[in-house]
Amino acid sequence: MGRAESPKPVPKDDAGKKGEKAEVAKKPSFMVIYLTVFLDFFANGVVLPVLQNHARSFGASGFNVGLVFTAYSAAQIPGSFLFGRLSDSIGRRPIILISLLMSTLTLLLTLAAPDLNSLVAARALAGFFSETSVCQAYIADKTTRETRPAALGHMGAFIGLGFMVGPATGALLGLFGGFALAVKFTVVVTALNLVYAHRKLDESLGYVTNEATPVKEEKTDLGALISLVLRPAMFLAFAGQFAITFAFMGWDTTYGLWAKERLGYEQKHTGWAFAWLAVGHFLSSWKMRSFAKDPVNSAGGGLLGCAFMGAGLLGHRFVYSTLPSLPGLFGIGFGYALSEIVFQTLVSVHSPKGLQGSMLGTLSSMQALARAISPMATGYLFDMAPGDLDFAYMVLAGMTGVAAVITIVAYSMISSPPTEDKATKAD
Repeated sequence: MGRAESPKPVPKDDAGKKGEKAEVAKKPSFMVIYLTVFLDFFANGVVLPVLQNHARSFGASGFNVGLVFTAYSAAQIPGSFLFGRLSDSIGRRPIILISLLMSTLTLLLTLAAPDLNSLVAARALAGFFSETSVCQAYIADKTTRETRPAALGHMGAFIGLGFMVGPATGALLGLFGGFALAVKFTVVVTALNLVYAHRKLDESLGYVTNEATPVKEEKTDLGALISLVLRPAMFLAFAGQFAITFAFMGWDTTYGLWAKERLGYEQKHTGWAFAWLAVGHFLSSWKMRSFAKDPVNSAGGGLLGCAFMGAGLLGHRFVYSTLPSLPGLFGIGFGYALSEIVFQTLVSVHSPKGLQGSMLGTLSSMQALARAISPMATGYLFDMAPGDLDFAYMVLAGMTGVAAVITIVAYSMISSPPTEDKATKAD
């Protein structure tokens, strides 16, 4: 009773026989996975505004405060790959439920941490079990190549919505009850999310869609995975995702310092700025997803996303008050979301069903690597040019240009998603 029934998959042997029609499951609803992702990102967003000051209460230096956040991303690098790979074997549902359970437990550990080292360890453990890529694989299982961009876009919109509402809620709770109240609130939210997902979330692995190309037996061993990752187009997609994430996270983790120096912002003003950026992220994810439906539009969408981000970063040099900053903030959020959807779609659409979790997990690991090193690298750029507050963002704008070039080259190598017949001949 506690688990929603999943559509019965058609056995691969039966589905592949000529002259036999496989019974395709009804059109799936992703509202359960969307709500699950939203609540997870909302809960994490609530903690972020109060975590920095809590680390400071342990006597943390600026470097150690950064370490608290870096630990989360660094632990995602192995976690995303391992759990993505595991989800290809045992299914998406158990991995998602384990992730939600550990989200609740690691928040309790964060609350109970007696010192800075314990706090860093708790955040690292939380990052290791944070498996957004498995949710993406869940969507990939239940969609065709034509419908996947829209579904991934909707998921990105719910992530943006969580980022929009979470930090504002955390800042408000922090005013009334500080760190303890904010974390206790998120523990309740994640626990309810776990209960909801346990009751409503079905298993997607083995779900049968009405793909135009019949699904045949695929190689899913480690050798096949490595071979796929090293294909030029795929390798470039990972590099492009790394570059665009590096640029975004470098800006994201230093904007508060820049805004305080240039605009005189306090924490509440920075929170409103991030909320406005999240509006751009949400609208891009929700409305512009159609760009990724075919290679030509997908490449155009990626270039547009890089252009929006680059322009937003370059625009900081001309901003000296709040109103002129709004278009750039919106552009950074809009551009990052659009570029992210394009790279996710490129990887998913051109990966076999049996390796969706592994490939999207590898992509997530590249994002985590960028998130882990970008804050420190951007901080170093600020130190390199103490007299030029905008220098670091000019360099980050260059990273979006690199991502744009990668987008062009990667899509020039792809004309259409590979068919099973082509894959067989290639083997």
